[in-house]
Amino acid sequence: MTSLVAIIVGAVLGGVWKGEFGALIGALIGWLLARSFRLEQQIAGLRHAIDALQTARSLEPQATKPVAAAPVAAAPVTAPPITAAPPSFVDTVPGAAPPPRVTTPPPAPPAPDALAPVKRWLFGGNTIVKTGIGILFIGLAFLAKYATEHVQVPVELRLAAIGGAALVLLVLGWRLRWSRPGYAQVLQGGAVAVLYLTLFVAFRFYSVLAVGPVFALMVAVAALAAALAVLQDARSLAVIGALGGFATPLLVSTGSGNHVALFSYYLVLDLGIAAVAWHRTWRALNLIGFAGTFLVGTAWGVLKYRPENYASGQGFLIAYFLLFIAIMLMPARHRDDAAPRADAWVNGSLLFGLPTISFALQYGLVRHTEYGTAISALVLAAFYVLLATGMRSRPRLALTFDASLAIGTVFLTLVIPFALDARSTAGAWALEGAGLVWLGLRQSRGIARAFGYALLFLAGVSMLIGHQHVGMPASVFNATLFNALMAAAASLAAAFFVRRHARVAPAEAIAEPLLIGWATLWLLSAAAVQIDAFVLARFTLAAWIVSLSAIALGYTALAQRFDWRAIAWPVIAHAPLMALGVAASAALFASPLQGGGWWAWTIALATHAVVLWRTAPRWSEGARHAVHAIGVLVVAAWGALEGRAITADWGDAASAWPWLGWLVVPAALLIALPRPGAAQRWPVRAAPLAYQATAAGVLAAGLLLWTLLANIASDGSARPLPHVPLVNPLDLGIGVALLAAARWTRSDAARSLLRANPGLPLALLSVAGFVWLNAILVRGFHHYDSVPYRLDAWLRSAAVQTGLTLLWTVTALVLMWFAARRAARLPWTVGAALLGAVVLKLLLVDLAGTGTVTRIVSFIGVGVLMLVIGYVAPLPAKEEHHAAS
Repeated sequence: MTSLVAIIVGAVLGGVWKGEFGALIGALIGWLLARSFRLEQQIAGLRHAIDALQTARSLEPQATKPVAAAPVAAAPVTAPPITAAPPSFVDTVPGAAPPPRVTTPPPAPPAPDALAPVKRWLFGGNTIVKTGIGILFIGLAFLAKYATEHVQVPVELRLAAIGGAALVLLVLGWRLRWSRPGYAQVLQGGAVAVLYLTLFVAFRFYSVLAVGPVFALMVAVAALAAALAVLQDARSLAVIGALGGFATPLLVSTGSGNHVALFSYYLVLDLGIAAVAWHRTWRALNLIGFAGTFLVGTAWGVLKYRPENYASGQGFLIAYFLLFIAIMLMPARHRDDAAPRADAWVNGSLLFGLPTISFALQYGLVRHTEYGTAISALVLAAFYVLLATGMRSRPRLALTFDASLAIGTVFLTLVIPFALDARSTAGAWALEGAGLVWLGLRQSRGIARAFGYALLFLAGVSMLIGHQHVGMPASVFNATLFNALMAAAASLAAAFFVRRHARVAPAEAIAEPLLIGWATLWLLSAAAVQIDAFVLARFTLAAWIVSLSAIALGYTALAQRFDWRAIAWPVIAHAPLMALGVAASAALFASPLQGGGWWAWTIALATHAVVLWRTAPRWSEGARHAVHAIGVLVVAAWGALEGRAITADWGDAASAWPWLGWLVVPAALLIALPRPGAAQRWPVRAAPLAYQATAAGVLAAGLLLWTLLANIASDGSARPLPHVPLVNPLDLGIGVALLAAARWTRSDAARSLLRANPGLPLALLSVAGFVWLNAILVRGFHHYDSVPYRLDAWLRSAAVQTGLTLLWTVTALVLMWFAARRAARLPWTVGAALLGAVVLKLLLVDLAGTGTVTRIVSFIGVGVLMLVIGYVAPLPAKEEHHAAS
């Protein structure tokens, strides 16, 4: 919850600062601050838990050591009378085990109190003395200010008196250091604070002392306070001295001070704190120095800073930063690698607070300088990376190493948005994210990997923001394209790292396909932007076909080069996308070669061949089967579209030529694929069932559908050729289609595919053949009797209806006669059903024109044929089934 609040607050403040992009940066900084606060709490909790564990171990009773049996005396020994309480029953039984020792577990440690150090200092020890010295110090400060305004005493005398009082307190405290150590330390601390006050007033307000002497004296006082605190192991003395020293300029300030003098004074105080930190690990003292210095520095920067103060402000900020880095690391020298709580010296406030507040102040100094903030972030990133490098080989600094590396990574991340626009930020963040994933996997560090994944995701957000602000690119080679390619490359690299180091983080295996998908989305987005901005509308489809083929080729190359199975899976989509491209081409163009299709489809089909050759073997059998089948169907559809485009101008839409254009390539493929020799050649050899069963089955169904549509829609004219039934181009084409489909149904691949419905192919072929016979008859009436090739004209034509009636009857006769010869009841039943349809047609259609010759011919012809059927094709007997003996 804390992290969420920090992120929201950071995003709001960043949004006020710099819109959406600032909101992104603010959210990132808010997350870092929340993370540092949570880490500090975790460190405190770990310390408390370790202390509780050590306390529990110290309370455990020592194991009773076995006592050697004393030698038995020769003389009998008279036992003294028993005066104690009688033993228990267990004690009276010889050889009985002693009762088990009941140990009470130590109480659960209380929850850590974040204010415990403050409470101990305020209310522990001699609280009255501490309060008194504080009041005394404030009173002396006010006295000095009042004397300055009202009392006409030489300033040198006044300052000497105040300094003398401080020295008296100091000497008294030193003399009492053994008998009254707590009291003595409070006196010494107050004396040190008063000495700071005196020197500062003498320099700042009265110019009694020059810069050199007062600086030297302040160094001496700081050294004195540090020495007294270290010699007496007096943390309170050091704290009081530091508080007094930092409060002095605030108490005596007139509001128009010299910032150089102020920060020089604070620098001297911090050097004293550093001297103490060299000998003692006093976290409270370090925090007082850090908070006092940077709170005053921040207030001055907000209220008083001017551009002409840049040099001095920059110098002091660098000095403070380096000094507190040293103060933070000094306690580590007191710890033993093997000692418990080896990380107890770590101060989370300094570790994370120092870079945060320093960078904020640095931003205030350089925000008006071009690339100033970016350079500052880069310098901080380099510093922390070098700092982490120096700590890597020291076990006691392991926690600080992790934190420094993380801080360096954050500042390196911040370099990018401050130096680049949002689009360039996306690419750079993605590359950095890939690097963090690699580093986290190499070093088995989950935080680094998580931050890397987050950067890869945030790169997309940054690119989206940049695209909204900048709009469409103006040149082909633009920042959006380059950064999208960098982001895609980074995502693929991260996926590869996850694959290579799968043993380090097996639970993160899902990241590999997700990162590959993220990279693919980057590439598709880049292609969409480029095509939308720079490609003419008529070339859009061709550009997409080429772009998708380029992605498939790239993934194929990666799969081949690195033996990478996961990167081969997205390539499966290339064949279905080609199928969509064929459908789009049919809707948009008269020919698939138009709109740049001649070169786009050349690249796409060549890419498909490479994919089948290099990538398909890495897929599962089902995926490989589907892609091979879809590929040959795409070729068939593409050839059908181009054939239609070639023959479309040979005649009108109802003629045979446009329809024959659809037929050539699919029919040729259906004839070639089932041949035994085709299975010995690549690519059929790689997946024979995909070509000879699945693809050929789809082609056969497509050709049957084509015959139905062609028979209905085309009148069969093929000018300049005359129309001759059965041998005209349309009937020949339909015959070829039916023959190719029938030939395929007899292949082993077709039988294996249709084993669940073995009779389905014959039924479909029979229906298609019957429709073809009817169309031949109707087209004959169209060409030789001038009957329009329309349904209403067929219904009105008595000659057509008579011809259909006789054709259906003859067909029924042949079918039933054939069934009777083979003793097959099913074909005979179908013939009988057709004959029944003839009777219904006679009654419902032909009977309406009883006075016409054609209707008479229909009835007579059908009657005679039925008599013939009854004679030559009686109903076959039922098949007898004999049980196996």
